[in-house]
Amino acid sequence: MNKLKICLMLLLVCLVSGCAHVDVSHLKSQPWKLETRRTLDMEFMSFDYEVIPRKEGYGVRGMAYIKKNSVPVWAGWVDDLLIQGYISDDDGVAFTQGEQVFSPRKLEDDKGIPFDFELNPESSFVDTMSISFGYRLTLSKAKGDMSRPPFMAIERAVSQ
Repeated sequence: MNKLKICLMLLLVCLVSGCAHVDVSHLKSQPWKLETRRTLDMEFMSFDYEVIPRKEGYGVRGMAYIKKNSVPVWAGWVDDLLIQGYISDDDGVAFTQGEQVFSPRKLEDDKGIPFDFELNPESSFVDTMSISFGYRLTLSKAKGDMSRPPFMAIERAVSQ
């Protein structure tokens, strides 16, 4: 067997056995607190949110704001937006995540984008959990405008 096949087999064994994990240690995070309004600022977005108990776990709902002073002044249209929420342990290992994809829209000053998704962590972790957010954002000058390359910003979890 050649070296490439051996490496691929070892990688597959590692993935199947649980060696790989979703890591959010590089993202800003806050301790998990129920029913408390909080704000988490990131480089290009800010999240005002609240964690609420639900029948089958927890919900994270709030408003996401694109930080106009952090994106190009010409940006006026949101072509693509994906927001993710992660629940992690003290080491930044995420054990659950939720996400929401948004339709294209006009980029408006101080107008938030409402989000709401489910996060269902194991109850044994609740006392030591942290919450963090990730996003993928693509902005253009106007709807359908191809006069310049779009602005893209991504802050997300990584698989390790």
